[in-house]
Amino acid sequence: MNAEALDDDLKALGFTKVVYNSDTGKTVLLLSNWTVTGIDNPGTTQSTDRAVVVHVTK
Repeated sequence: MNAEALDDDLKALGFTKVVYNSDTGKTVLLLSNWTVTGIDNPGTTQSTDRAVVVHVTK
């Protein structure tokens, strides 16, 4: 999934803190250039004010 699409979905669900970690250590600036490779704690319930950590690659 494209990181920009995931960001839109997370914001629609009410999440306000999303952290993007690249597999290369590069800074993630333009979400549309990145592909999601994973997310921390998938399938668990958490408050929308806690950070969601998303792993991405180019």
